[in-house]
Amino acid sequence: MKRITVVFALFLMCTITSSAQKTLKGAYADAFKMGCAVNSSIVNGRDSRSARIILQQFNAVSPENDMKAEVLHPSPDRWNFQAADRYVQFAKDNGLWALGHTLVWHNQTPDFFFNHPDGTPKSHDEMVETMRSYIETVAGHFSGKIDAWDVVNEIIDNDGSYRKTLWTNAFNGDGDEVVRLAFKFAHEYDPNAELYYNDFNVWRPTKRDGIARMVRMLQKEGIRIDGIGIQAHWGLNFPKNEYITAAIDTFAALGVKVMITELDVDVLPLTKEGQVIGKSLQDPMFQLEEFETYLDPYKNGLPDDVQAQLTARYAELFNIFYSRRDKIDRVTIWGLHDGMSWKNGYPIPNRTNYPLLYNRDRTPKPALQAVLNIPK
Repeated sequence: MKRITVVFALFLMCTITSSAQKTLKGAYADAFKMGCAVNSSIVNGRDSRSARIILQQFNAVSPENDMKAEVLHPSPDRWNFQAADRYVQFAKDNGLWALGHTLVWHNQTPDFFFNHPDGTPKSHDEMVETMRSYIETVAGHFSGKIDAWDVVNEIIDNDGSYRKTLWTNAFNGDGDEVVRLAFKFAHEYDPNAELYYNDFNVWRPTKRDGIARMVRMLQKEGIRIDGIGIQAHWGLNFPKNEYITAAIDTFAALGVKVMITELDVDVLPLTKEGQVIGKSLQDPMFQLEEFETYLDPYKNGLPDDVQAQLTARYAELFNIFYSRRDKIDRVTIWGLHDGMSWKNGYPIPNRTNYPLLYNRDRTPKPALQAVLNIPK
């Protein structure tokens, strides 16, 4: 009896050890890098619990906000690299692949980039110099210290044309020029980093084809672009899986790397059905009781049936990614636990969302185990 007990104890210890060693980066080691977005609290040590999980589970990181223009260059005479430097050091100290996110984006970019102090718009030539000098300073500061840049972010519209953003408007609507210059300057000032384009709703056929046209334009001009980031801010019911696979296949056929970036799965009404952007839903009207009851139904916890749907959706998505592992270079989850997700505040403020693989108390969800099981 004693021998049986000892043998069973040893078996149990081995099983526990084997389970503890089962990690996302290990499970997908033969497929693609597994990444996670990190914030200042994680990289500066205040959120050590999250940091420990990230180091256990992931081998790539992206900065959630610390390398955006409003943080790095908040005013014309002020630069602040402190938070971004900590992020880079965190990646270096722990042997993590590191992304720079992002150089050219219309959001979270101060007004002085585009306008003079009196409010008048800068000229075309002034905007070229604004872009060049900013990329020179930022990419130059981190040159040789990070692995890749999201050079341009979210400049293509759903119909495949260029969005009317502050950047495209400043270049008289010529999005091709914005993109050409951005990638040209990024290559010039950080020649050893890979250069990516990153966008949401990339699965839409018209937007997918518009991005593919942009990539071919850069390639024809002899301007380097190394990859496309497919932002995966998706839901329980969208997008259609065939749209996802078509986007992966389309970009892989262009000879560039394909990344699944910013992955989260929205479970809340309205946004679980589709990607919603704009400021209208941030109107205080939607904080009124009758709207809040419908739009924020899970304040006290996620019901079991919705948890099951979330688990099934993550398994479904990773089945797609793993089946196309020869075409995908990285999959990045946009945050570790539900409490740090931007989906709690956008597009409707102050909701309780559950889009990630870990609960707010950093315990894993059933979805994590479902994802770990896919490579089996």
